[in-house]
Amino acid sequence: MTILTPKPTKHRIRSFLKLNLSLCCLLAVVLSLPSNSVTASESPRIKRISLITSDLDQSISFFTEVIGFTLDFEGTLPPNTEPFLGPVFNVDSAQPIRRALLSTATEPRGLFLIEHLQMPLLDKTAPRPVVTVVQVDDRAETLTSATQFGSEVSDVITDITPEGASFAEALLMSPSGHAILVYQYDEVPAR
Repeated sequence: MTILTPKPTKHRIRSFLKLNLSLCCLLAVVLSLPSNSVTASESPRIKRISLITSDLDQSISFFTEVIGFTLDFEGTLPPNTEPFLGPVFNVDSAQPIRRALLSTATEPRGLFLIEHLQMPLLDKTAPRPVVTVVQVDDRAETLTSATQFGSEVSDVITDITPEGASFAEALLMSPSGHAILVYQYDEVPAR
């Protein structure tokens, strides 16, 4: 007995090819995802640092020219469009809010700056409730740029991590008085 199978129709062939193309596109998207994508097992992780400044333009200049961030976005939120920012920063979200997002090569949008014109400069003699620590490629160049920018810069201190990697660090102050500790490894430690 001979079993006859129907010949595939043009419609079935097209459907099969479209399905294969769709699956190939889906596979390409999945394979292009970064291998360091965040999953629940990688939590908690720090997403970004948020700082209030009395002068957004000056702070953008400081973090891009001195520290080496890149500006991703700067703009003004219309009143009442981001109600969560009010309670988080303890500011009136019924007013327009200027803000900026900045990145490093490895931390996209790792720094959020928000402008509050009445923000007083932080007291340099008071204990610092927050210190932002940033690894830089060239500590000496960063400190020179900070000095030229008019920032206060501490002496450089060298130390060794618990894992045995040597590094040097110094504290500098942003125009709004934020403490920024910049460091550079003598040799980048293996992970």
